[in-house]
Parts: sequence; C-alpha cells; structure tokens
Amino acid sequence: MNHRRTDAARLASAAGIPETDLRAVVSGTPPLASQLDALAPVLGFHVADLYVIADVPVPTALTPREPAAGAAIADLVQIMLALPTDQRAYVHQLIDQLPLDDDQRPPPPLVYDQHEVGSGAILANLLCLNRNLHSPTAEAKILALLTEGRVYLAASTVSGIGRGRVALTADRVAGFATTLGIPGGDLAAITAVELRETSGPDDPLAAEMARLLWNCRRLTTAQVEYVRDEADSMLVAVPDDAPGVDWNRVRHHHGRWWGAPRR
Repeated sequence: MNHRRTDAARLASAAGIPETDLRAVVSGTPPLASQLDALAPVLGFHVADLYVIADVPVPTALTPREPAAGAAIADLVQIMLALPTDQRAYVHQLIDQLPLDDDQRPPPPLVYDQHEVGSGAILANLLCLNRNLHSPTAEAKILALLTEGRVYLAASTVSGIGRGRVALTADRVAGFATTLGIPGGDLAAITAVELRETSGPDDPLAAEMARLLWNCRRLTTAQVEYVRDEADSMLVAVPDDAPGVDWNRVRHHHGRWWGAPRR
C-alpha cells in the first residue's frame, strides 16, 4: 500500500497534478482534459491515445484529418516494409515536409462503444480512430504486416474484437501493442490480459512503421496517396530467377513481381 502511495505521489508530482485529484481519477472520477494533457507525456502516451483510453472524446485538433485515408496508409506500410533504410528515410522526410491542412473538421465518433464493450473496443478505437484506419480490412492488414503474420485476422474478427464478440488473447494484445507502438505491458494492464513471458524480440522496423502510422494521421487522403505513389515508384522488377531470400516482393502485376532487394 505504501508503495502504491509513493507511485501515485511521484506521478502526480511529475504531471503537476494534485495527488488528491489523481487519486480521484484512479477511483473513477472522469478526468479533465487538462489532467490527461499533463499525464500523457509522463506516462509515455500520445495525448490522443490517453483520451481514448480514458473514454474521453478526442479534441478536434488532435484527430486525424480524413478517415478515408486508411486504405492508402495500409498500402504505404506494405511498401515501406520492403524498402531499404535509405529509401524509407526519404519517405519519412517527405511526410515531414508536407504542408498541414489547417481546416478543422469535426472528429469522427468512436466506432466501438468502450462503455459497453471495454478493452476490445479501446484497442480497436486506438487503431481505427487514432491511426486513421477506419476500415476493418485496413486494420487487419496492418496487424498482419507489422506482426509478420503472427496476428492474421479476418476483417470481421477485428470488428468482432471492437464489438466485444471476439475474445482478446495474449497474442492479439501483443499484436496490437506492436502495431500501436505502445509497450505490451501497458496494454496488458489496460486490458487485464496477461501476456506470454516469452515474448518475441523487439522489431525496430515494426516500431518504425508504428511511428509512420502516427505521422500519417495528420495527412489528407490525397497526401497519403501521393506518398504511397512515391514509395511505390521505388520498387523495381524482381528478376524471374531471383531467389526468394534475396528479395522483398510487394505486388504482382502483369505476370511480374515488383519489390526491392534485401540488403
């Protein structure tokens, strides 16, 4: 008990929040926006993610630009996973240099009802709303890509998780953690799903793609499609006799594979 009091006191001090207010939030009092803003950097969360976790509407200024961008984002990630480091760095730089659209749009509603469903809806909303992947097909594709197929789910299964019809498992929570770029231990605490002790090694490329997902949320659909096409133009024709281990294959078009050599 003393250990918990010490942790609460340290967290309150680091966030600049009165300890009594923090304890009230922990006990179930709805948090204020200012409290979430202060707590997010201390806890290591994106502010918008903490809003979703706390079941508080995400402010318009923190929401993605266009919900329709999800399919193009998923295609971009698939291409980026195949490209070598220098070409990926160019794409990241391109994204950073794109102008932001200052038009404020009303934030889309949470797709899944966290109040009724709980943990599954929280994870689905973090991916669907905050990563701009409103299509369950795009969500399923991203989960499969960033976990190298370990979490290979049908779109209906992803939707079922968000609606509380499909159970969360340790593997699925770990897959969401990788895709969201949130530590598995944090999601385990949020979902009350115990992760396997023998978790796989950290994947720097998956972590990089999780950051890419976050950065793309600020772009319009047209901007994401432009970046995707730029990345796609870096793919080259894979020689017919090329060993599979030497090439990352991305798409098959008119009888030929396009991809990038592994380096």
